[in-house]
Amino acid sequence: MMESRCFSILLGTLYLLLLFTDEATALTTGKPKSIKLTYFNFPGAAEKIRLAFWLGGITFEDERIEFADWPALKPTTPYGQVPIMTIDDGPYISQSMAMLRFAADLAPELYPTEKMLEMEEIMGLVFDFERAWGPSLYIGMAPENFGYGLIPSTSLEKGSPEHGETVKAMRQRFLETDLPRFCKYFEDRITSSGGPFLCGSKPTLPDCCLFSLLEIYTKGILEHVPADCLEKFPAIISYIDSFQSLEEVVAYRQLLATSRTTKS
Repeated sequence: MMESRCFSILLGTLYLLLLFTDEATALTTGKPKSIKLTYFNFPGAAEKIRLAFWLGGITFEDERIEFADWPALKPTTPYGQVPIMTIDDGPYISQSMAMLRFAADLAPELYPTEKMLEMEEIMGLVFDFERAWGPSLYIGMAPENFGYGLIPSTSLEKGSPEHGETVKAMRQRFLETDLPRFCKYFEDRITSSGGPFLCGSKPTLPDCCLFSLLEIYTKGILEHVPADCLEKFPAIISYIDSFQSLEEVVAYRQLLATSRTTKS
């Protein structure tokens, strides 16, 4: 009788353990049960996070919104911007770098501690590269953010011939000065690390950041920026090829292509 009762208790305990396996795993490992990343349906500021999640084998929902959805979503975000992320259906989390380092917490191989200082230095360089391009990009979108039009003598109406010439001149200057300068910096880092990536033989967070920026220049979607503008830098082309040939990146792009085909 006692043995039968003990056996029943044991079975009940095993059932409860199996029932709450996911919850127990989440508590003991700190890994979330669900992650949702929300951004527009193009690379932009979320792409480095998407790449890190894929490289780290982190399951997440890649929610892609259309511009028509933005007016309703914007007031609900912490700072009126995307990307935003939720963990286990919790509150919105903002700021892409916070999300990127969260990915590294879940996939430590993307941020090896012995290379922390090196990686932070390179990511700072990548952000300098992004900032160098910023004025050339955003003056085409919102010249008023650069002071134009605030007083009559500085008028530069968006869509006017003067505006178009200014955008063209600024982007040509970027291609002739900043782009070669930063490509040389990145080439030197790849060479000194032994390659094929910025910190050696395996991709890390800086690669997610840099690749997501460089790839944009190869698409021919930026006005006055030819799709072959990186061809002058063979080491950079080789770097891009190495990254996009990674098994996880190939799988990500294939899934994305399939999704787009299905929707069309």
